[in-house]
Amino acid sequence: MTHPNPTTAQRAPKQRSSNPRGGLRPSSLAWPAALAQALLALALLCSTAAQAAPLDELRRQVEAGQFEQAYATAMAQPQLVGDVHFDFLYGVAAINVGRIPEGLLALERHLTAVPANDRARLELARGYFQLGEYTRARAEFEFVLRYNPPAGVRANINGFLQAMQTRETADRRASARVYAEAGGGYDNNVNGGTFLDEVQFIFGNSTIAGTPSRQVADGYAQAAVGGQHLVRVSNRFSVFAGADLDHRENGSEKAYNLSNAGVYVGFSQLGAGALWRLTLSGSTLQVGGNRYRNTGQLGLEANVSFSPELSLLGFAQYTEMRHAEADRVRDARATTLGVMLTRSFNSLPWSPSLGVRLSFTQEDNERLRDDLDRLVPLVRVFGAVTPLPSLRVSAGLTVFQQIFGGTDIGFGTDRRDHGLTGDVVASYAIDERWSLRADAVWSRNRSNQDLYDSRRKAASLKLRYQY
Repeated sequence: MTHPNPTTAQRAPKQRSSNPRGGLRPSSLAWPAALAQALLALALLCSTAAQAAPLDELRRQVEAGQFEQAYATAMAQPQLVGDVHFDFLYGVAAINVGRIPEGLLALERHLTAVPANDRARLELARGYFQLGEYTRARAEFEFVLRYNPPAGVRANINGFLQAMQTRETADRRASARVYAEAGGGYDNNVNGGTFLDEVQFIFGNSTIAGTPSRQVADGYAQAAVGGQHLVRVSNRFSVFAGADLDHRENGSEKAYNLSNAGVYVGFSQLGAGALWRLTLSGSTLQVGGNRYRNTGQLGLEANVSFSPELSLLGFAQYTEMRHAEADRVRDARATTLGVMLTRSFNSLPWSPSLGVRLSFTQEDNERLRDDLDRLVPLVRVFGAVTPLPSLRVSAGLTVFQQIFGGTDIGFGTDRRDHGLTGDVVASYAIDERWSLRADAVWSRNRSNQDLYDSRRKAASLKLRYQY
């Protein structure tokens, strides 16, 4: 509908133009302009309808749980990336088909514009949980809890929080802002010595019974505290920093008490279809109350998901080790490269998971001791089951070699070791803050140099609180 122009509504009746050239009258110029405006409005309407059509289809597919189709629909509409509605639907679909880094990035964009969307935040938290990025997952879950969600949502979140408690078997700082841990155990080889009483050197046999080279057993108490702080800088980028302190006190073999203190700082980045993490860390190890070694390490990880149940972690580490004066001959630098593939079977009873880890380390001695250079290829297979929502049991088997680079003058040979380690861990979440962990480990090392033949059995029980 065309509205009259208020400035010309009271004009006199139209008259013929007196233009001697016969040009268009002023009133005849109005209809082309009106037509152009109408065409422009029609084009905008068609554009809006064209954009709404895939969004409506994408919304229908997500609400129906047709995530594979929804992901395909989203991938066919790259021009909609950045639209707040599209990013939410795209993110939910991507996470549910296992394209987790893509989904996280889309949901992060959405939450920048709509921070109050709890559904988006819960999907974001679940995505970080599936990638093992428990610090971010815990932060997002607890953000939703602060706003008193319905009982069903709260119970679901508490289930995830408890699951994180039971999964943190490799890295106690994985999701805790602050944690404390205490417990005790028994170790039949607290000094890492050999089980042999007599060792054959190049000059003949030597008895080592009663010396520090002979393994000794003892019970111990252990305590650890630490904390971590994470700051989200953008929808792609976060920085974190933290510190840990751990002490193990033997019952009688005080010379082998262990204390370890460490700090770390780093950042994580979403991009190129992966979640990247770069960490710079430093630690100091004391044995018997005396400094033994300082370690500095730079580590890079890339976590890629292929489906909701299949993920690949690639990692690289550079490490420098500096020992106390008495052991300076062991100063070294090491480079490690590796991959870890994990497959979950969430549709099966107890939600089992299996994985394999391959790594290769090259350690170069910095004191011109070729006999202390070494190569360490390693293979580890592992698995876990969850018989109860609050209980997770995991087990692993590790096989490795140590190939040293030069002849040991004491033995007259180049050292070669073959090692085997088995471990079992059971973690029980009492609630989202408290958990119990029981673990047992058995290891054996066989060497062509008798001094390094060793066996070890150890078990422990620990109570942990984290906030």
